[in-house]
Amino acid sequence: MKYLPFALLTAAAALCSCTSDNGLAGLDGYAFKRNTHYTPNDAVNAGSWDAPAGITGQHVIVVDTNLQKANYYIGGHLVGTSTISSGKAGHGTPRGTFRILAKDADHKSSTYGSIVDSAGNTLVAEYTQGQPIPAGGHYKGAPMTNALQITTGGVWMHEGVVTSAPESHGCIRLPKKMAKIFYDNTSVGDTVIIK
Repeated sequence: MKYLPFALLTAAAALCSCTSDNGLAGLDGYAFKRNTHYTPNDAVNAGSWDAPAGITGQHVIVVDTNLQKANYYIGGHLVGTSTISSGKAGHGTPRGTFRILAKDADHKSSTYGSIVDSAGNTLVAEYTQGQPIPAGGHYKGAPMTNALQITTGGVWMHEGVVTSAPESHGCIRLPKKMAKIFYDNTSVGDTVIIK
């Protein structure tokens, strides 16, 4: 695993001009390797985690939407990496520096999902809030397992279909294995940098 000294993280924070409306200074200067395109099946295993026992320090997740990759740092050490799928055209993932606002292991989308009947049969497979609901149907939010809330506007990092290409409605999707690891190791208030 690579080591990025904490002093370098701090210096990068001072130099970066990317910020979000939350007033946090962005960190930049992280080195990323060019990603290859994964099929959804390959993406389940497209990640790694190697955090030494007892490691301490600031937890920072850096998401590169161009490379479709997320890197996880603890105390300046690169301990995890994962392929992702971020927002597709028209549903871009916001850029900037954010803090984790909430965690929800069994979150459901309040905007995207399906319409099902009382027996659970799907009436409308891809439903967006505001569309008419057929008679006898009710909304079932899309699952967003092991979700980390990034913005109040509904952008989360969570388990989902990952191809290493932009595919989501703005959220950052992680493969199942990596979503669980990121969720378990992240606390409310930890930093997420999206570039």
